[in-house]
Amino acid sequence: MGVRARVASALHRTGALGAALTVRRRLPARSVAIVTYHHVCDPDRDYPFDPDVADVTPAQFRRQLALLARHFTIIDLPTLEASLDGAPLPPNPCLITFDDGYRSNLTVALPALREVGATATFFIATGFTTHRRLYWWDRIAYLVHHAQVASLALTYPTARTVPLADRGAARGELTKLVKNTRGLDLGRFLDELATAAGVPWSRERERALADELIMTWDEIRALAAAGMAIESHTRDHRVLESLPAAELADDLAGARAELARELGGPRYAIAYPVGRSIAGYPEVRAAVAAAGYRLGFTNASGRLRVVGRPGLDRLDLARVAVDRDLPDAVFLAQLTSDRFGFVRRAPSP
Repeated sequence: MGVRARVASALHRTGALGAALTVRRRLPARSVAIVTYHHVCDPDRDYPFDPDVADVTPAQFRRQLALLARHFTIIDLPTLEASLDGAPLPPNPCLITFDDGYRSNLTVALPALREVGATATFFIATGFTTHRRLYWWDRIAYLVHHAQVASLALTYPTARTVPLADRGAARGELTKLVKNTRGLDLGRFLDELATAAGVPWSRERERALADELIMTWDEIRALAAAGMAIESHTRDHRVLESLPAAELADDLAGARAELARELGGPRYAIAYPVGRSIAGYPEVRAAVAAAGYRLGFTNASGRLRVVGRPGLDRLDLARVAVDRDLPDAVFLAQLTSDRFGFVRRAPSP
């Protein structure tokens, strides 16, 4: 256990964290804790998909929700946007968000949210839902998990050999390659990976796996009917700065169009794939704004200070990451103070 975790545990055990939050409830709120989740799951050794995206177990999620309900005021997206326009925030405000569109959001997260009377915002990578495609990082994990060879011999985007003695490391290397290779033909790369792994692949197989893992539009509509907000996580979940300009614009606009077609009404918020800040990419920021988004969320860890920041970029809003290895005390501490800020062991998909 690291120093921050030991300090957080001591503060939680003695009641100091709870006392600090109680005192803060009496003061005008100046910041918002925005929590990021992905997949609510407890993967075992034989889990064939990406275990790192399962950032909270069902039991953990219920414990964390109980802490949020006890110590925070859970707000919705319109309340956050109104605060950026100067409206006062409620005491200890917290916004709950989910990225991607995993079925566990409906089957596990929604019942738990209802138990505490909370709402959340779900950012959907729309193309995978529409076309019943497996998320590309889960497809990489699946192929690595089932590979019939000792190493992967790849020729695209460059020639490389990826040893499989440590399959977790191989999965990480291949995922990083997709995230960081500008202009990558993702379909070509994934098809070559399946061939190199010796794993038969077909649209029928992919559709069956996607149906197991990813919500349908009817299920997303059920989330919306339950009072949850549905917004954009782009269409194809590519790292935005890795895309050529035309492809970037098409991806951003395509997601909004699919959401409008399936759910009706305009969608105005986006959570960036992988969660990187766009502060250093003015061309990406311009494309996001041109596509009609008003709010953009990163996974740059930390509470979002909204009061006293007239220059706050509404398209570069920080959230707080979680992880299955995160003790409850550290979870609560990082929502209380940025001094306990946490960075996920694996970058968000």
